[in-house]
Amino acid sequence: APLLPTDNLPKSFDWREHGAMTPVKNQGSCGSCWTFSSTGAVEGAHFLKSRELISLREEQLVDCDRMDGGCKGGDMLNAYEYIKAKGLEAEEDYPYQEENYKEYMFPHHRCHFRPSKVAATIANYSTVSEDEDQIAANLVKNGPLSIALNANYIMDYMGGVACPRICPGGDNMNHAVLLVGYGMDGDKPYWILKNSWSENYGEDGYFRLCRGFGVCGMNTRVSTVSA
Repeated sequence: APLLPTDNLPKSFDWREHGAMTPVKNQGSCGSCWTFSSTGAVEGAHFLKSRELISLREEQLVDCDRMDGGCKGGDMLNAYEYIKAKGLEAEEDYPYQEENYKEYMFPHHRCHFRPSKVAATIANYSTVSEDEDQIAANLVKNGPLSIALNANYIMDYMGGVACPRICPGGDNMNHAVLLVGYGMDGDKPYWILKNSWSENYGEDGYFRLCRGFGVCGMNTRVSTVSA
């Protein structure tokens, strides 16, 4: 992504307040976080372009994206490549059914994608600089961002601003979420992230991480999409 000016960024920003967020979803026991992170970014990009908020179908990526591993995990950039080529159906046309994956850890043979039902697609995607001011600028300008992080330290998160300083990224990155905003808690800057562990997790399905320290590697695999 090109470098953006950062000197006039708002003090706080939250895409939930601008209508770009679908309800919090639940991946269940399937390792499909990568699909929720990427569809969340596409939902935001589609909303920015059309002012229409559509819940898109993660299950299409689990079933049909052959560059990724279904419930065994995947990568958002591969998912974007698939979405750019094929488009995504709406959730209501192809609902996420975690129980389908008890038997099939590799359910690609279950793909029943219908091109006539495509509800959203993307024109482009790119990675964002690790600089957290650049991440904030991209978030405000381009919509919610896909990120990866080490989730070991947020499993038991109950609320507030988590700041696990000793939380390595790199090879420990094991989860993907959606970056939706930022703000200040007193003098403590934080990020707002949408998880896919149901509304019972954290703050109604969201969590906050301290901003400016690259905690848990959250600044190292950030990507943006445009519709």
